[in-house]
Amino acid sequence: MREPGASAITPAERWLLLVCVLGFGLLAVALGQSNNWDLRNYHWYNGWAWLTGRENRDFAAAYTQTWFNPVLPAALYLLLNSLPAWLGTFALGCAQGLNLIPLHTIARRLLPASLCAHRWIVVVVCVTGLLGANGRGELGATFGDTLVSLPVLLAVATLIARGGLSNRRLLVAGALLGLAVGIKLTTAPLVLGIALALPALARSPRDALRLIGIGAAGAAMMFAISDGWWLWHLWQRYGNPLFPMFGSVFGGDYVPPFDTRDARYLPRSLAEWLFYPLVWAKHPRLVSELWFLDLRIPLLFLGMLGLPLWRRPALAHAAPRALRFVLTAVALGYVGWLILFGYYRYLAVIEMLAPVLLICALCGVFQRSEKRQQFAAVVICTILLLFTRPANWGRLQHYSEGYVEVTLPTLPDLATATVLLVDDQPLAFLAPAFPATTRFVRIGGGMLGPPIPEWRFDADAATHLATAGEPLYVLLGKPQSALVTASLARRNLRLASSECARVQANLLPPAIPIYLCNAQRIASP
Repeated sequence: MREPGASAITPAERWLLLVCVLGFGLLAVALGQSNNWDLRNYHWYNGWAWLTGRENRDFAAAYTQTWFNPVLPAALYLLLNSLPAWLGTFALGCAQGLNLIPLHTIARRLLPASLCAHRWIVVVVCVTGLLGANGRGELGATFGDTLVSLPVLLAVATLIARGGLSNRRLLVAGALLGLAVGIKLTTAPLVLGIALALPALARSPRDALRLIGIGAAGAAMMFAISDGWWLWHLWQRYGNPLFPMFGSVFGGDYVPPFDTRDARYLPRSLAEWLFYPLVWAKHPRLVSELWFLDLRIPLLFLGMLGLPLWRRPALAHAAPRALRFVLTAVALGYVGWLILFGYYRYLAVIEMLAPVLLICALCGVFQRSEKRQQFAAVVICTILLLFTRPANWGRLQHYSEGYVEVTLPTLPDLATATVLLVDDQPLAFLAPAFPATTRFVRIGGGMLGPPIPEWRFDADAATHLATAGEPLYVLLGKPQSALVTASLARRNLRLASSECARVQANLLPPAIPIYLCNAQRIASP
Protein backbone atom coordinates (compact mmCIF):
# COMPACT_ATOMS: atom_id res chain seq x y z
CA MET A 1 0.00 0.00 0.00
CA ARG A 2 1.40 3.38 -0.97
CA GLU A 3 1.88 5.80 1.90
CA PRO A 4 0.41 9.30 1.63
CA GLY A 5 2.60 12.20 0.64
CA ALA A 6 3.59 14.49 -2.17
CA SER A 7 4.14 13.49 -5.76
CA ALA A 8 7.59 13.36 -7.31
CA ILE A 9 9.60 16.57 -7.31
CA THR A 10 9.49 18.42 -10.62
CA PRO A 11 12.37 19.99 -12.59
CA ALA A 12 10.90 23.42 -11.87
CA GLU A 13 11.01 22.63 -8.15
CA ARG A 14 14.65 21.60 -8.41
CA TRP A 15 15.51 24.86 -10.12
CA LEU A 16 13.63 26.81 -7.46
CA LEU A 17 15.59 25.07 -4.71
CA LEU A 18 18.86 25.79 -6.52
CA VAL A 19 17.94 29.47 -6.84
CA CYS A 20 17.13 29.57 -3.11
CA VAL A 21 20.47 27.98 -2.21
CA LEU A 22 22.29 30.59 -4.32
CA GLY A 23 20.08 33.21 -2.71
CA PHE A 24 21.40 32.24 0.70
CA GLY A 25 24.91 32.78 -0.63
CA LEU A 26 23.99 36.23 -1.93
CA LEU A 27 22.27 37.11 1.34
CA ALA A 28 25.41 36.09 3.23
CA VAL A 29 27.46 38.47 1.04
CA ALA A 30 24.92 41.27 1.61
CA LEU A 31 25.05 40.78 5.39
CA GLY A 32 28.82 41.27 5.38
CA GLN A 33 31.90 39.30 6.32
CA SER A 34 31.64 37.59 9.68
CA ASN A 35 33.81 38.91 12.52
CA ASN A 36 32.94 37.09 15.72
CA TRP A 37 34.82 36.31 18.93
CA ASP A 38 35.15 32.61 18.11
CA LEU A 39 36.62 33.39 14.69
CA ARG A 40 39.28 35.59 16.24
CA ASN A 41 39.95 33.06 18.98
CA TYR A 42 39.97 29.56 17.47
CA HIS A 43 38.05 29.15 14.19
CA TRP A 44 40.94 30.58 12.16
CA TYR A 45 43.83 29.52 14.38
CA ASN A 46 42.83 25.89 15.03
CA GLY A 47 42.51 25.06 11.33
CA TRP A 48 45.84 26.70 10.49
CA ALA A 49 47.62 25.20 13.49
CA TRP A 50 46.50 21.66 12.72
CA LEU A 51 47.30 21.90 9.02
CA THR A 52 50.79 23.25 9.76
CA GLY A 53 51.62 21.03 12.75
CA ARG A 54 51.77 23.70 15.45
CA GLU A 55 50.72 21.60 18.44
CA ASN A 56 54.20 21.08 19.91
CA ARG A 57 55.40 24.57 18.99
CA ASP A 58 52.53 26.64 20.44
CA PHE A 59 50.75 26.33 23.77
CA ALA A 60 47.10 27.11 24.57
CA ALA A 61 46.96 29.98 22.07
CA ALA A 62 43.14 29.74 21.77
CA TYR A 63 42.23 29.15 25.43
CA THR A 64 40.26 25.96 26.14
CA GLN A 65 39.07 25.85 22.51
CA THR A 66 42.64 25.03 21.42
CA TRP A 67 41.79 21.34 21.94
CA PHE A 68 38.50 21.20 20.02
CA ASN A 69 38.34 18.83 17.04
CA PRO A 70 40.23 20.69 14.29
CA VAL A 71 38.52 19.14 11.24
CA LEU A 72 35.82 21.78 10.71
CA PRO A 73 38.16 24.75 11.40
CA ALA A 74 40.68 23.26 8.96
CA ALA A 75 38.03 22.95 6.24
CA LEU A 76 36.89 26.54 6.85
CA TYR A 77 40.47 27.81 6.84
CA LEU A 78 41.22 26.10 3.53
CA LEU A 79 38.05 27.51 1.97
CA LEU A 80 38.24 31.07 3.27
CA ASN A 81 41.99 31.49 2.98
CA SER A 82 42.00 30.43 -0.67
CA LEU A 83 39.26 32.79 -1.93
CA PRO A 84 38.59 36.52 -1.89
CA ALA A 85 36.67 37.39 1.26
CA TRP A 86 33.35 38.06 -0.50
CA LEU A 87 33.58 34.85 -2.52
CA GLY A 88 34.43 32.80 0.55
CA THR A 89 31.41 34.29 2.31
CA PHE A 90 29.23 33.46 -0.70
CA ALA A 91 30.49 29.86 -0.77
CA LEU A 92 29.89 29.46 2.95
CA GLY A 93 26.39 30.92 2.65
CA CYS A 94 25.59 28.50 -0.18
CA ALA A 95 26.88 25.58 1.90
CA GLN A 96 24.57 26.61 4.73
CA GLY A 97 21.75 27.07 2.24
CA LEU A 98 22.12 23.41 1.24
CA ASN A 99 20.18 22.60 4.42
CA LEU A 100 17.17 23.51 2.32
CA ILE A 101 17.46 20.30 0.27
CA PRO A 102 17.01 17.70 3.06
CA LEU A 103 14.61 20.00 4.91
CA HIS A 104 12.46 20.16 1.78
CA THR A 105 12.48 16.36 1.58
CA ILE A 106 11.42 16.11 5.21
CA ALA A 107 8.64 18.69 4.72
CA ARG A 108 7.23 16.88 1.69
CA ARG A 109 7.15 13.70 3.72
CA LEU A 110 5.42 15.17 6.78
CA LEU A 111 3.08 17.84 5.45
CA PRO A 112 -0.39 16.85 4.21
CA ALA A 113 -1.08 16.48 0.49
CA SER A 114 -3.22 19.62 0.55
CA LEU A 115 -0.07 21.68 1.14
CA CYS A 116 2.34 19.59 -0.90
CA ALA A 117 0.09 20.13 -3.92
CA HIS A 118 1.05 23.81 -3.69
CA ARG A 119 4.78 23.32 -4.10
CA TRP A 120 5.67 26.94 -3.47
CA ILE A 121 4.14 26.72 0.02
CA VAL A 122 6.46 23.86 0.94
CA VAL A 123 9.48 25.84 -0.25
CA VAL A 124 8.33 28.90 1.74
CA VAL A 125 7.95 26.77 4.86
CA CYS A 126 11.48 25.41 4.46
CA VAL A 127 13.01 28.81 3.74
CA THR A 128 11.26 30.06 6.90
CA GLY A 129 13.01 27.28 8.80
CA LEU A 130 16.41 28.38 7.52
CA LEU A 131 15.85 32.09 8.22
CA GLY A 132 15.54 31.79 11.98
CA ALA A 133 17.72 33.62 14.49
CA ASN A 134 20.43 30.97 14.16
CA GLY A 135 20.07 30.65 10.41
CA ARG A 136 20.29 34.38 9.71
CA GLY A 137 22.74 35.20 12.48
CA GLU A 138 25.19 32.50 11.37
CA LEU A 139 24.71 32.90 7.61
CA GLY A 140 28.15 33.25 6.07
CA ALA A 141 29.72 32.93 9.54
CA THR A 142 32.14 30.31 10.82
CA PHE A 143 30.30 28.96 13.88
CA GLY A 144 29.46 25.60 12.31
CA ASP A 145 26.02 25.01 13.88
CA THR A 146 24.33 25.51 10.49
CA LEU A 147 26.96 23.38 8.76
CA VAL A 148 26.81 20.25 10.94
CA SER A 149 23.03 20.59 10.67
CA LEU A 150 23.36 19.36 7.07
CA PRO A 151 24.35 15.74 7.88
CA VAL A 152 21.75 15.66 10.66
CA LEU A 153 18.94 16.73 8.33
CA LEU A 154 20.20 14.39 5.63
CA ALA A 155 20.06 11.54 8.14
CA VAL A 156 16.48 12.39 9.15
CA ALA A 157 15.44 12.64 5.48
CA THR A 158 17.05 9.25 4.81
CA LEU A 159 15.35 7.62 7.77
CA ILE A 160 11.84 8.76 6.85
CA ALA A 161 12.08 8.36 3.07
CA ARG A 162 9.60 6.11 1.30
CA GLY A 163 10.37 2.51 0.54
CA GLY A 164 11.25 1.15 3.96
CA LEU A 165 14.45 1.27 5.92
CA SER A 166 16.95 -1.09 4.34
CA ASN A 167 20.15 -1.97 6.19
CA ARG A 168 22.12 0.12 3.71
CA ARG A 169 20.02 3.22 4.34
CA LEU A 170 20.30 2.70 8.08
CA LEU A 171 24.09 2.54 7.81
CA VAL A 172 24.16 5.72 5.74
CA ALA A 173 21.88 7.58 8.17
CA GLY A 174 23.90 6.37 11.15
CA ALA A 175 27.15 7.42 9.46
CA LEU A 176 25.76 10.91 8.83
CA LEU A 177 24.79 11.25 12.48
CA GLY A 178 28.17 9.97 13.63
CA LEU A 179 29.87 12.48 11.34
CA ALA A 180 27.86 15.37 12.80
CA VAL A 181 28.72 14.46 16.39
CA GLY A 182 32.35 13.80 15.53
CA ILE A 183 32.81 17.19 13.93
CA LYS A 184 30.89 19.13 16.59
CA LEU A 185 30.06 17.42 19.88
CA THR A 186 27.27 19.90 20.65
CA THR A 187 25.04 17.98 18.22
CA ALA A 188 25.14 14.95 20.55
CA PRO A 189 21.82 15.58 22.39
CA LEU A 190 19.78 15.78 19.18
CA VAL A 191 21.61 12.84 17.61
CA LEU A 192 20.95 10.79 20.74
CA GLY A 193 17.31 11.84 20.55
CA ILE A 194 17.15 10.62 16.95
CA ALA A 195 18.71 7.30 17.96
CA LEU A 196 16.27 6.81 20.84
CA ALA A 197 13.35 7.68 18.57
CA LEU A 198 14.21 5.01 15.99
CA PRO A 199 11.72 2.46 17.45
CA ALA A 200 8.96 4.82 16.29
CA LEU A 201 9.86 3.77 12.74
CA ALA A 202 9.84 0.06 13.54
CA ARG A 203 7.10 -2.38 12.57
CA SER A 204 7.89 -4.79 15.41
CA PRO A 205 10.13 -5.07 18.50
CA ARG A 206 12.59 -7.14 16.49
CA ASP A 207 12.66 -4.50 13.78
CA ALA A 208 13.34 -1.83 16.44
CA LEU A 209 16.43 -3.74 17.54
CA ARG A 210 17.59 -3.90 13.92
CA LEU A 211 17.12 -0.17 13.45
CA ILE A 212 19.03 0.72 16.59
CA GLY A 213 21.79 -1.85 16.07
CA ILE A 214 22.62 -1.05 12.46
CA GLY A 215 22.15 2.69 12.92
CA ALA A 216 24.46 2.65 15.93
CA ALA A 217 27.06 0.67 13.97
CA GLY A 218 27.08 3.26 11.18
CA ALA A 219 27.28 6.11 13.69
CA ALA A 220 30.11 4.50 15.65
CA MET A 221 32.11 3.84 12.49
CA MET A 222 31.89 7.42 11.22
CA PHE A 223 32.38 8.90 14.68
CA ALA A 224 35.62 6.95 15.01
CA ILE A 225 36.77 8.26 11.63
CA SER A 226 35.82 11.89 12.28
CA ASP A 227 36.66 12.23 15.98
CA GLY A 228 37.88 8.96 17.49
CA TRP A 229 41.48 9.62 16.49
CA TRP A 230 41.35 13.06 18.12
CA LEU A 231 39.79 11.73 21.33
CA TRP A 232 42.50 9.06 21.48
CA HIS A 233 45.16 11.70 20.99
CA LEU A 234 43.80 13.76 23.87
CA TRP A 235 43.52 10.65 26.04
CA GLN A 236 47.15 9.73 25.45
CA ARG A 237 48.41 13.24 26.11
CA TYR A 238 46.16 14.43 28.94
CA GLY A 239 44.34 11.34 30.24
CA ASN A 240 41.04 12.91 29.17
CA PRO A 241 39.48 12.37 25.72
CA LEU A 242 37.38 15.53 26.15
CA PHE A 243 40.21 17.67 27.49
CA PRO A 244 39.98 20.18 29.04
CA MET A 245 36.27 19.59 29.66
CA PHE A 246 35.07 17.07 32.29
CA GLY A 247 38.47 16.92 33.96
CA SER A 248 36.89 16.01 37.29
CA VAL A 249 35.31 12.94 35.66
CA PHE A 250 38.53 11.53 34.19
CA GLY A 251 40.94 12.68 36.90
CA GLY A 252 44.70 12.70 36.48
CA ASP A 253 47.24 15.50 36.53
CA TYR A 254 45.25 17.83 34.29
CA VAL A 255 42.19 18.41 36.46
CA PRO A 256 41.77 22.22 36.56
CA PRO A 257 41.12 23.96 39.89
CA PHE A 258 37.84 25.36 38.52
CA ASP A 259 34.70 24.12 36.78
CA THR A 260 35.21 24.06 33.01
CA ARG A 261 31.51 23.56 32.31
CA ASP A 262 29.65 26.65 31.17
CA ALA A 263 26.48 26.58 33.26
CA ARG A 264 25.42 30.16 32.54
CA TYR A 265 22.54 29.13 30.28
CA LEU A 266 21.08 26.19 32.17
CA PRO A 267 17.62 26.56 33.76
CA ARG A 268 17.68 27.80 37.34
CA SER A 269 14.10 27.37 38.55
CA LEU A 270 11.34 24.80 38.22
CA ALA A 271 9.41 27.12 35.91
CA GLU A 272 12.43 27.40 33.61
CA TRP A 273 13.00 23.63 33.60
CA LEU A 274 9.37 23.07 32.64
CA PHE A 275 8.72 26.02 30.29
CA TYR A 276 12.14 27.26 29.18
CA PRO A 277 11.17 28.17 25.57
CA LEU A 278 8.34 30.36 26.83
CA VAL A 279 10.64 32.01 29.36
CA TRP A 280 13.43 32.77 26.90
CA ALA A 281 10.92 34.13 24.38
CA LYS A 282 10.65 37.07 26.79
CA HIS A 283 14.20 36.96 28.16
CA PRO A 284 16.45 35.64 25.36
CA ARG A 285 19.67 36.41 27.24
CA LEU A 286 18.89 33.43 29.43
CA VAL A 287 20.05 31.22 26.54
CA SER A 288 22.41 33.54 24.68
CA GLU A 289 25.06 36.13 25.51
CA LEU A 290 23.45 38.40 22.90
CA TRP A 291 19.83 39.49 22.48
CA PHE A 292 17.75 37.85 19.74
CA LEU A 293 14.10 37.23 18.91
CA ASP A 294 12.73 34.01 17.44
CA LEU A 295 9.30 32.45 18.02
CA ARG A 296 9.89 29.16 16.17
CA ILE A 297 10.81 26.95 19.11
CA PRO A 298 8.52 28.66 21.68
CA LEU A 299 5.53 28.19 19.37
CA LEU A 300 6.57 24.61 18.61
CA PHE A 301 6.81 24.03 22.37
CA LEU A 302 3.21 25.25 22.76
CA GLY A 303 2.22 23.01 19.87
CA MET A 304 3.85 20.01 21.54
CA LEU A 305 1.97 20.77 24.76
CA GLY A 306 -1.24 20.57 22.70
CA LEU A 307 -0.13 17.35 21.01
CA PRO A 308 -3.17 15.28 22.10
CA LEU A 309 -5.46 17.76 20.29
CA TRP A 310 -3.78 17.56 16.89
CA ARG A 311 -1.63 14.44 16.70
CA ARG A 312 -4.29 11.96 15.64
CA PRO A 313 -5.83 14.03 12.82
CA ALA A 314 -2.38 15.13 11.65
CA LEU A 315 -1.20 11.53 11.48
CA ALA A 316 -4.15 10.73 9.27
CA HIS A 317 -2.71 13.03 6.58
CA ALA A 318 1.04 12.48 6.94
CA ALA A 319 3.18 9.36 7.05
CA PRO A 320 2.31 8.42 10.65
CA ARG A 321 5.54 6.66 11.58
CA ALA A 322 7.64 9.43 10.05
CA LEU A 323 5.83 12.21 11.93
CA ARG A 324 5.86 10.26 15.18
CA PHE A 325 9.59 9.65 14.76
CA VAL A 326 10.50 13.30 14.08
CA LEU A 327 8.34 14.58 16.94
CA THR A 328 9.92 12.08 19.36
CA ALA A 329 13.44 12.86 18.16
CA VAL A 330 12.93 16.61 18.55
CA ALA A 331 11.41 16.21 22.02
CA LEU A 332 14.19 13.93 23.26
CA GLY A 333 16.87 16.09 21.66
CA TYR A 334 15.44 19.17 23.37
CA VAL A 335 15.48 17.44 26.77
CA GLY A 336 19.11 16.42 26.28
CA TRP A 337 20.02 19.97 25.24
CA LEU A 338 18.19 21.34 28.27
CA ILE A 339 20.21 19.16 30.63
CA LEU A 340 23.62 19.61 29.00
CA PHE A 341 23.76 23.07 27.48
CA GLY A 342 20.75 25.42 27.55
CA TYR A 343 22.55 27.48 24.89
CA TYR A 344 20.33 28.58 22.02
CA ARG A 345 22.83 28.27 19.17
CA TYR A 346 22.96 24.51 19.70
CA LEU A 347 19.26 24.23 18.77
CA ALA A 348 19.89 25.16 15.13
CA VAL A 349 18.44 21.92 13.71
CA ILE A 350 15.28 22.11 15.83
CA GLU A 351 14.87 25.75 14.81
CA MET A 352 14.98 24.64 11.15
CA LEU A 353 12.44 21.87 11.70
CA ALA A 354 10.09 23.97 13.83
CA PRO A 355 8.03 25.60 11.04
CA VAL A 356 7.36 22.22 9.39
CA LEU A 357 6.20 20.67 12.66
CA LEU A 358 4.17 23.76 13.60
CA ILE A 359 2.30 23.61 10.33
CA CYS A 360 1.69 19.89 10.82
CA ALA A 361 0.00 20.88 14.07
CA LEU A 362 -2.11 23.57 12.40
CA CYS A 363 -3.13 21.19 9.64
CA GLY A 364 -4.24 18.74 12.31
CA VAL A 365 -6.45 21.45 13.82
CA PHE A 366 -7.86 22.49 10.44
CA GLN A 367 -8.08 18.98 9.01
CA ARG A 368 -11.45 19.50 7.31
CA SER A 369 -10.54 22.59 5.35
CA GLU A 370 -7.65 22.57 2.88
CA LYS A 371 -7.98 26.31 2.31
CA ARG A 372 -7.64 26.96 6.03
CA GLN A 373 -4.58 24.75 6.13
CA GLN A 374 -2.97 26.70 3.31
CA PHE A 375 -3.93 30.02 4.85
CA ALA A 376 -2.58 28.96 8.26
CA ALA A 377 0.73 27.88 6.70
CA VAL A 378 1.19 31.25 4.99
CA VAL A 379 0.19 33.18 8.12
CA ILE A 380 2.52 31.27 10.45
CA CYS A 381 5.46 31.66 8.04
CA THR A 382 4.76 35.39 7.75
CA ILE A 383 4.62 35.80 11.53
CA LEU A 384 7.83 33.84 12.05
CA LEU A 385 9.69 35.83 9.40
CA LEU A 386 8.46 39.21 10.65
CA PHE A 387 9.19 38.48 14.30
CA THR A 388 12.75 37.25 13.93
CA ARG A 389 15.78 39.25 14.97
CA PRO A 390 19.11 37.40 14.92
CA ALA A 391 21.87 38.06 17.41
CA ASN A 392 24.54 40.44 16.16
CA TRP A 393 27.68 38.30 16.29
CA GLY A 394 29.71 40.89 14.41
CA ARG A 395 30.13 41.83 10.74
CA LEU A 396 32.68 43.91 8.91
CA GLN A 397 31.38 46.97 7.08
CA HIS A 398 33.62 46.37 4.07
CA TYR A 399 35.20 43.33 2.46
CA SER A 400 38.98 43.13 2.39
CA GLU A 401 40.82 41.27 -0.35
CA GLY A 402 41.65 38.41 2.00
CA TYR A 403 39.42 37.02 4.72
CA VAL A 404 42.02 37.81 7.39
CA GLU A 405 44.49 40.62 6.74
CA VAL A 406 47.17 41.50 9.29
CA THR A 407 49.90 44.12 9.25
CA LEU A 408 52.66 43.50 11.79
CA PRO A 409 54.91 46.26 13.13
CA THR A 410 58.56 46.18 12.13
CA LEU A 411 60.28 44.59 15.11
CA PRO A 412 63.61 42.77 15.28
CA ASP A 413 63.99 38.99 15.14
CA LEU A 414 60.31 38.03 14.87
CA ALA A 415 61.35 34.76 13.18
CA THR A 416 63.11 33.57 16.35
CA ALA A 417 60.77 35.25 18.81
CA THR A 418 58.28 33.81 21.26
CA VAL A 419 54.99 35.69 21.47
CA LEU A 420 53.23 35.52 24.84
CA LEU A 421 49.46 35.77 25.29
CA VAL A 422 48.46 37.11 28.69
CA ASP A 423 44.96 38.58 28.67
CA ASP A 424 41.38 37.74 27.66
CA GLN A 425 41.45 39.19 24.15
CA PRO A 426 40.89 36.58 21.37
CA LEU A 427 44.09 37.09 19.38
CA ALA A 428 45.14 33.65 18.12
CA PHE A 429 43.90 34.52 14.61
CA LEU A 430 46.95 36.80 14.26
CA ALA A 431 49.40 33.89 14.53
CA PRO A 432 49.40 32.86 10.82
CA ALA A 433 50.64 36.34 9.88
CA PHE A 434 53.89 35.86 11.83
CA PRO A 435 56.92 33.96 10.51
CA ALA A 436 56.35 30.20 10.59
CA THR A 437 59.13 29.82 13.18
CA THR A 438 57.56 32.20 15.72
CA ARG A 439 56.13 30.46 18.80
CA PHE A 440 52.96 31.39 20.70
CA VAL A 441 52.69 30.57 24.39
CA ARG A 442 49.82 31.52 26.66
CA ILE A 443 50.78 32.33 30.24
CA GLY A 444 47.63 34.20 31.30
CA GLY A 445 43.96 34.53 30.45
CA GLY A 446 41.38 31.78 30.27
CA MET A 447 42.72 28.76 32.17
CA LEU A 448 46.05 30.32 33.14
CA GLY A 449 47.48 33.00 35.35
CA PRO A 450 46.01 35.03 38.22
CA PRO A 451 43.57 34.87 39.84
CA ILE A 452 43.54 31.10 39.15
CA PRO A 453 45.80 29.11 41.50
CA GLU A 454 48.80 27.49 39.83
CA TRP A 455 48.14 24.02 38.45
CA ARG A 456 49.61 21.60 35.92
CA PHE A 457 48.87 23.93 33.02
CA ASP A 458 51.01 26.65 34.59
CA ALA A 459 53.84 24.14 34.85
CA ASP A 460 53.44 23.34 31.14
CA ALA A 461 53.47 27.05 30.31
CA ALA A 462 56.67 27.45 32.35
CA THR A 463 58.26 24.54 30.49
CA HIS A 464 57.43 26.09 27.12
CA LEU A 465 58.73 29.42 28.33
CA ALA A 466 62.00 27.91 29.59
CA THR A 467 62.79 26.65 26.08
CA ALA A 468 61.38 29.70 24.31
CA GLY A 469 63.34 31.52 21.67
CA GLU A 470 64.39 35.14 22.07
CA PRO A 471 63.30 37.88 21.98
CA LEU A 472 60.09 37.69 24.01
CA TYR A 473 57.12 39.72 22.85
CA VAL A 474 53.71 40.10 24.48
CA LEU A 475 50.56 40.37 22.35
CA LEU A 476 47.88 42.17 24.32
CA GLY A 477 45.19 44.81 24.43
CA LYS A 478 45.88 46.67 27.70
CA PRO A 479 49.61 46.82 28.52
CA GLN A 480 49.04 48.56 31.86
CA SER A 481 46.34 46.25 33.23
CA ALA A 482 46.84 44.60 36.62
CA LEU A 483 45.98 41.20 35.12
CA VAL A 484 48.78 41.50 32.56
CA THR A 485 51.29 42.60 35.19
CA ALA A 486 50.33 39.74 37.54
CA SER A 487 50.44 37.12 34.77
CA LEU A 488 53.89 38.24 33.68
CA ALA A 489 55.16 38.39 37.26
CA ARG A 490 54.05 34.80 37.88
CA ARG A 491 56.47 33.75 35.13
CA ASN A 492 59.20 36.18 36.30
CA LEU A 493 58.66 38.58 33.40
CA ARG A 494 57.87 42.24 32.94
CA LEU A 495 57.22 44.57 30.04
CA ALA A 496 60.27 46.44 28.78
CA SER A 497 60.35 50.19 29.10
CA SER A 498 60.33 50.69 25.34
CA GLU A 499 57.06 51.66 23.68
CA CYS A 500 54.72 49.02 22.34
CA ALA A 501 54.02 48.76 18.61
CA ARG A 502 50.46 48.48 17.34
CA VAL A 503 49.21 45.54 15.30
CA GLN A 504 46.74 46.24 12.48
CA ALA A 505 44.16 43.67 11.30
CA ASN A 506 40.80 43.81 9.56
CA LEU A 507 39.17 41.68 12.29
CA LEU A 508 40.34 43.81 15.21
CA PRO A 509 37.59 46.02 16.69
CA PRO A 510 38.68 49.67 16.34
CA ALA A 511 37.82 50.35 19.98
CA ILE A 512 40.32 47.73 21.21
CA PRO A 513 43.85 48.50 19.98
CA ILE A 514 46.24 45.54 20.09
CA TYR A 515 49.94 45.94 20.80
CA LEU A 516 53.09 43.88 20.48
CA CYS A 517 55.36 44.73 23.40
CA ASN A 518 58.84 43.59 24.32
CA ALA A 519 59.16 41.55 27.53
CA GLN A 520 62.15 40.93 29.77
CA ARG A 521 63.00 38.13 32.12
CA ILE A 522 63.66 39.12 35.72
CA ALA A 523 65.68 37.24 38.28
CA SER A 524 63.76 34.84 40.49
CA PRO A 525 63.39 36.11 44.07
